[in-house]
Amino acid sequence: MGSYLAVSLVVLLIAGLPMFIVMMFPCITSLSIFYPHIPPTVLMQRMIGGISPFPLTAVPLFIFAADIMLEGQMAKRLTDFAETLIGHFTGGLAHTTILASLIFGAVSGSTQATVAAIGSNMYPSMLKRGYSKSFTTALIVNASDVSQLIPPSIFLIVYGVVSGTSIATLFAAGIVPGIFLALAFMTYSWYWAKKNNIPKTKRADWAQLKAATIHAAGPLGFVVIIIGGIYSGLFSPTEAAAIAVGYSFVLECFLYRSIKITDLGSLALKSGTTTALVFVLIGGSEAFVWILTIAQIPLQVTQFILGLNPSPLILLVLLNITFFIALMFFNPISAVLVITPLFLPVTKAMGIDPVHLGILITLNAAIGSATPPFGVDLFTACAIFRIPFNIVVKGIFPFIISGILVLILLTIFPGITLFLPRLLGV
Repeated sequence: MGSYLAVSLVVLLIAGLPMFIVMMFPCITSLSIFYPHIPPTVLMQRMIGGISPFPLTAVPLFIFAADIMLEGQMAKRLTDFAETLIGHFTGGLAHTTILASLIFGAVSGSTQATVAAIGSNMYPSMLKRGYSKSFTTALIVNASDVSQLIPPSIFLIVYGVVSGTSIATLFAAGIVPGIFLALAFMTYSWYWAKKNNIPKTKRADWAQLKAATIHAAGPLGFVVIIIGGIYSGLFSPTEAAAIAVGYSFVLECFLYRSIKITDLGSLALKSGTTTALVFVLIGGSEAFVWILTIAQIPLQVTQFILGLNPSPLILLVLLNITFFIALMFFNPISAVLVITPLFLPVTKAMGIDPVHLGILITLNAAIGSATPPFGVDLFTACAIFRIPFNIVVKGIFPFIISGILVLILLTIFPGITLFLPRLLGV
């Protein structure tokens, strides 16, 4: 049965069918072939069960909040603040893009929303200042993927549900790796700007910095309220998602007046469509994982790997390689939903911390989202900036190498990931 599932997945992926069909077709056919006594309605029950956990309530709410911000002024205000703060350094606009993406990721939790919001503001400005199209698009795509590590990350919520790991702990664990990844991108951006003689901008004085901070106070306050509220115990990550919607609604509708109340219907419809795509994948993956479980494939994988007697470090290297290859072809959420259950039993048996594991998987997802041939954010950039795929890919590889170096560092030194959760006591 394992061979049948593997062959079916590969054939359907090569055929280019939607990911939901790729997961469900092997489930339905293998159930009728290998387990004819089990009614097909069980698959539907498993799918519904997969989208039932309460923490998943946060996903549509964070998506809705991100769509409100994307339509409004918050991204522009954050970009202006970041440029005032660090725009005068070598590669200042590149650093601005990274910092703005880091902050917006802490507001929206969505990589594609970050590409659209920050990229739309920074892309024309960077081209005007002498940055190439290939470098600019590669930077925007990779900077946006930092948001997968920065709370509130939708990806971390999904992993937390799949693995049974505390979402608040995962949120805390993602902050330091996210900063490390951003610094790695800034280092390469500094080198590229210096090599290509990109001119610096004038340093802002204290009055300009004060004005930019006041201008960005709303979105910056958002970060403090959401993250501070979670770790002070005022509300849970799921409640934080509801507060995110309310905060962005009040800010954009009443304070900035950038959107009208009548626009909320179309924004909600857009968010609902995105949520449906995510939840269909989660439900389909739950059915697929159930098929794997009754076929005892995770148990067989665990026994095989333990039989090789690898060290925990070698096992994590194997996991990184598996995810890196898979994410060249899979949607990141699909990859974590399908592959994580295969590795989770053996990592638990070897005493690997599930929080550390989750951050490594998430970092792999961040790298994979920008890795050819099917990195999801590459296609988002092509659509938003209306440029060919080969132009986007041309500048991508130095950023991928930077991400891999951070991944190696976090794999070898788990304390970097676990330091902040231990400090906060979550």
